[in-house]
Amino acid sequence: MILLDTNILSEPGRSRPDAQVAAWLDRTNSSSLHICSPVVAELSYGAERFFKRNGSTRYIVSLEITLSEFRDRILPYDATIARLTGRLIAQREATGRPLDTSDAMIAAIAIAHGATLATRNIRDFDGLDLKLTNPFETGA
Repeated sequence: MILLDTNILSEPGRSRPDAQVAAWLDRTNSSSLHICSPVVAELSYGAERFFKRNGSTRYIVSLEITLSEFRDRILPYDATIARLTGRLIAQREATGRPLDTSDAMIAAIAIAHGATLATRNIRDFDGLDLKLTNPFETGA
């Protein structure tokens, strides 16, 4: 199971998507790819900001398509994962490296499901008991 971070999920929609990410997505079995509710929230926030700035529903429509494509592969955020989120934030804080709450939520979901997190921001997740891959890097 691979959990897609927002930066991987949104890459194909960019005007000039990264070729390595596109190739990685093409060769990865789509049924192994999942998203999670915090990623949905981040995408929704971005889509709404874009709409409020220029009236375009481009990203709102894209989000609806994504939700339809992943409908059976959206991992939820629940009380058990919320507790793990708090532990991860405290763990990183104790090392002097604060962890963003949304990143902690995504990491907790990946850990709870035994998933590999696909992200460009590997450093953001350093020091957590988490399997990581960076599709932006050759050989990911």
